[in-house]
Amino acid sequence: MSKYFQSARQYVLTTLRTEILKGRYPENTHLRQEEVARRLNVSTTPVREAFRDLRAEGLVSIDANKGVVTRSLTIADVTEIYELRITLEPMLARRACLHMTEEHLAAATHCHETMSATDSPEQWSMVNEAFHDHFVASQARTRLFEMVASLSRVARPYVALSMHVDREIMESNNREHAALLAAYRDGDASAVQAQTRSHLENTRDALVACVDQWAAPRAAG
Repeated sequence: MSKYFQSARQYVLTTLRTEILKGRYPENTHLRQEEVARRLNVSTTPVREAFRDLRAEGLVSIDANKGVVTRSLTIADVTEIYELRITLEPMLARRACLHMTEEHLAAATHCHETMSATDSPEQWSMVNEAFHDHFVASQARTRLFEMVASLSRVARPYVALSMHVDREIMESNNREHAALLAAYRDGDASAVQAQTRSHLENTRDALVACVDQWAAPRAAG
């Protein structure tokens, strides 16, 4: 198991997500729990948990009769996800900026430094989630936080896909993260709100392009 993974569940989830996005499992492929567990040398428990995570992300469906079946990523889906995020997340970021602590700011800074230093898509993706989580931690008990967190979860496979399609996305995101970090550090809620919106809009456009590029050879095949 890679040093980047903190649990068997995370290892299985990231491995299966990557394999689906790379085309190992085309749409409507049945995934069998015992086969995955044997191949990845883990028990069936983390595989079962990872299947549930993949369902939450929209990469598989789980049916009592059909079992676990892979699904595809679509431009319409990622566009809708990011339209919702663009509506809600800047509002959450503005509120969070007003309650930012030095502890969470330091943690976010460390995450940014880690992302800037790595060329591993897997590590970058995991640290990226923590980076954004530190900013909005003060809002964790709010309904808005839960709504944004839910949208962030279903966006994960699209973000992971972009890492495999266009590695330069990590670098461009690091630059935008630096600007966002500076706005939080200055306590400028308006700048944080604007930077968050801009970052999400740029991410949406990049992901739409990646999904289009990823889907083209599959459609041709």
